Amino acid sequence: MKLSYNWLKDYVNVKASPEELARILTMSGSKVEGIAKVGDDHVLELEITANRPDCLNIIGLARELSAVLGEELKLPEQNIGKSMPDDKNSVRIECIVEAPELCPQYTARIITGVKVKKSSAKIAARIMALGMREINNVADITNYCLHELGQPMHAFDLDKIKGGKIIVREARDGEKIVTIDGVERELKKGMLVIADVERPVAIAGIMGGIDTEVSEKTKNVLLESAYFNLLSIRRTGRKLVLSTDASYRYERGVDRGMIIPASERAAAMIMGEAGGNVGGFYNVGDCRSKKMSIDFDPNKINTTLGIDIDKKEVKGILVRLGMEVSDKTDGRFTVGVPSFREDIKLRVDLMEEIARIYGYENIPARIPEISPAVIRKEKPRQVKEKITEVLVSLGMNEIMTYSLVNESVVKRFAAISVSPVTLMNPLSEDQRVMTPHLLDGMLKSISWNINRGTCDLRFFEIGKKYSVIEDARQYREIPALCVGFTGFIRNNWAEGKRAVTFFDVKGVIEALFASLRLVPKFKQSLVEGILAPSAVISVDGEDVGFIGEVTGKVLKDYGVEQPVFVSEIKLDRLYEKASLMDMYKALSKFPFSSRDMSILCDKTVTAADMYDVILVAGTELVKDIRLVDVYEGDKIPSGKKSLTYSVTYGLDNRTLNDAEVESMHARIKSALSEKLGVTFR
Repeated sequence: MKLSYNWLKDYVNVKASPEELARILTMSGSKVEGIAKVGDDHVLELEITANRPDCLNIIGLARELSAVLGEELKLPEQNIGKSMPDDKNSVRIECIVEAPELCPQYTARIITGVKVKKSSAKIAARIMALGMREINNVADITNYCLHELGQPMHAFDLDKIKGGKIIVREARDGEKIVTIDGVERELKKGMLVIADVERPVAIAGIMGGIDTEVSEKTKNVLLESAYFNLLSIRRTGRKLVLSTDASYRYERGVDRGMIIPASERAAAMIMGEAGGNVGGFYNVGDCRSKKMSIDFDPNKINTTLGIDIDKKEVKGILVRLGMEVSDKTDGRFTVGVPSFREDIKLRVDLMEEIARIYGYENIPARIPEISPAVIRKEKPRQVKEKITEVLVSLGMNEIMTYSLVNESVVKRFAAISVSPVTLMNPLSEDQRVMTPHLLDGMLKSISWNINRGTCDLRFFEIGKKYSVIEDARQYREIPALCVGFTGFIRNNWAEGKRAVTFFDVKGVIEALFASLRLVPKFKQSLVEGILAPSAVISVDGEDVGFIGEVTGKVLKDYGVEQPVFVSEIKLDRLYEKASLMDMYKALSKFPFSSRDMSILCDKTVTAADMYDVILVAGTELVKDIRLVDVYEGDKIPSGKKSLTYSVTYGLDNRTLNDAEVESMHARIKSALSEKLGVTFR
């Protein structure tokens, strides 16, 4: 976009130098890339963004400067008087629009008795300063108004229009036209043309034809001003490899409200330069869109932009930008958006306009207050990251699997597939059910790796499992952790490798819970058809998961022939119960004492049962409980097992004497005998 400095001053009082003017325009959003001296004028080269077609003309840029400088905008006069009556004795034309979707509005104005000649010095100098060639007074005025108002127009020699009709239609394949640049162009179906009854006379919105060009012999002029579909103009221009000042503006969207005023302005100038009289005016269609109004609270500007701007100044900026502003009783504005600003649709758009005109350089830079108490991450995310950190530090690898599985997975793991969620329109049969557990993905990953030669695996996945809440007709999404071990694990340098066992997985779970300041309990329980042996994991008396060895039947379905141990834990309760605070406890200054006990009990008695009884009976004196040995075999009655425990006693404020230790040890043995029916060896 080129802007004449001298021409601009016709519409707004500019006192700044061209260089200062360039700075003002750039800071308000219309970037000036260069200034050239042309005669006694200065021409500014601007880069206008695609969303601001209203600035692709001198009036539009004058309006911008009016808003920034607080000066009045002076619009050009366009008085053409009354049109001649369209009677049978006057020059007439018929306008037909056959493609209203491509041309929503088309106007044609007849001007008779013109004298075509060279343009006046003022008009010629101004259009030549902007890089256009001088043609004649009629054609030059359409170019003049294009740059002044932003509305492309075209003048036809009316007497060369055959059949007395102007038809706006799509081109037919194979039609040709010689445009005013002297090039013959072949048209294709879908291109919009202006035609008479015999042939195309212009490529709509791009370039006119040479056959109907205005020349020195022209007496009667048909002045076209229309609105064409921007996508149609763009497609046609690309196919013909043809771009003009008119098509450049049509492609970006011209002002729907300028079609008729621009025609009046051009007609008035033509009659002033070439004489003549206005004849009939034809208007087909109406492209005007519904006027948009925005309810706007000027008081929110200061809090949003961080500036202190008066309500009166806000109103002044909006009015100078061409908007209609009405005051409401509650202090708000009703802002009517003009037709040339279709980019403004929301309240924030108005705020941006105010900030732009007020001046971004006038908005102070402030560092926002940062509260040290702000929690950057919610607790569930922190716990999840902690779990990942701990498991990776224990030598495990994280996997991620699909959340959609086959219906056969539900049947295979029926014992843990509670109210599965089934999709009505799955992409495939393998993606019909939202996974009710993570075991399927874990076993598929283990099988995939074993089939490719990697058999020693330690995997974990943090994902989600899904189920239906039948009564409420809602869905449940539960975060979960799945751990899987198989193959061999390094024992130590002396022994090399050994096979993974149930207790390797149990040890990982215990280490993980310890890092979250939780104490897990394991209770033997059968997960029918899936795990054997298996146990339920609980925290504070609430079941949170299970652990066990996958049965051979299930492994066969996945083509796995080596033992696999897994555990699945619901994480929603862990997110609530976990503590991530680092705890410090001073070492005792006083020595502790340990006592062993060998116990004979039923096989049904668990280590957890023993632990609970010892801890309750020993009160604060018990500092540590360790299961040293488990023995079943010779000299042990059938259905019995032998357990050896080491119990450590102590106080943090003094040393226990032997009598106190023995008394407490005897008390614990008595409690075990009474509550669990054990005997001592």
